[in-house]
Amino acid sequence: MTAPAIPTPLVTVIGIGNPYRRDDGAAGAVLAALAPRWGADPRVRLVELDGESARVMQAWEGSAVVWIVDAVRSGRPSGSMHEVDARNLAQLDDTGKRLGGGHLMGLGEAVELARALDRLPGELRILGIEGDDFGDGEGLSTGATAGVGRAVEFLTDALETAVRG
Repeated sequence: MTAPAIPTPLVTVIGIGNPYRRDDGAAGAVLAALAPRWGADPRVRLVELDGESARVMQAWEGSAVVWIVDAVRSGRPSGSMHEVDARNLAQLDDTGKRLGGGHLMGLGEAVELARALDRLPGELRILGIEGDDFGDGEGLSTGATAGVGRAVEFLTDALETAVRG
C-alpha cells in the first residue's frame, strides 16, 4: 500500500531574514500574518529561511509561482516596497543589486544554480520591504511595520489570483 501523494503547492512564499536584527525580521512578520489565511491551504507553502542558496532553491521545488520576501536597504523611505523579477537578478545594476540586502548573494547564487539545473519556477519574484534599523534586537521599526502591512495585502491579492488560476 502506498501513501497518498502530498500535493505540490502551486505557490511558495519564502521569507528571508533574521528576527533578531530588528527590521531584518520583516519577512517573518509577513509570513506570520499570512499564516492564518494560507498556512493550511495545500496550494500554498510558507517557508522562513536565512537565505542560504541551496535551501532557498529546495524550498521552491515544484512550485509554479514563487515569492521571496526580504527586508532591503536601498535608501528609499522605510516601509517602501520593491518588486523585482528574480529571474533577472544578474542583469540588475549596482543600485538594483542592493535590494537584496545581505541575502542577495545567496539568492543570486540560487537563481543561477536553478537556471543551470533547469529548476527555475515559471514565476520568481522578490518583494522587498525597505528597512531602517538592522541593529541587534527584536521588533520592527514603525516604517517596516507599515511595509509589512502593505506586503501582506499585496501578497494576499497575488496568492488569491494565483490559486484561482
